[in-house]
Amino acid sequence: MSGPVYNGEDGRLRLQAAGGDDLEVLSALLQDAIIPGEDMFHDQGGRRFVMVVNRFCWDQPPVQGVTREDGGPVYQRRLCGVQIRGVRAVRQSGMPPDRKSALFNLLAIRADDSGSADCERIELLFSGGAALQFDLDGLSVIAEDIETGQPTPNRPAHDVES
Repeated sequence: MSGPVYNGEDGRLRLQAAGGDDLEVLSALLQDAIIPGEDMFHDQGGRRFVMVVNRFCWDQPPVQGVTREDGGPVYQRRLCGVQIRGVRAVRQSGMPPDRKSALFNLLAIRADDSGSADCERIELLFSGGAALQFDLDGLSVIAEDIETGQPTPNRPAHDVES
């Protein structure tokens, strides 16, 4: 990947992660995405995992000419389709018993170096300690915005450890 690709004037994102550096970029762009459990699907026959996420647009500046009542900036969120290809196996940890009715906040996507030479591993880390681990036939993750941005007055904040 040479960097994120933006389609048209609406700034829709489309990118493919095929290596560790790509995965870091993808992780940063999807950080703080909100994902309904019912919008996660493991297609075993197709050897892929698909999810629709509501991503905070870290890659976009605040919306010009629009402010909150207190004068603060307004940001964007976009629905984004994410597909992890070549999935051999999926494991979960810390997931709630009724995953389909839960909402997940994506903290990071990271590579797991413990895979064998013919199998790569990645992990999706969510707030609250939940995680999904994937054994892959090679790293191929595609993310594509599927709608234009929707305004949000809320910018995610992270505690900084001292």
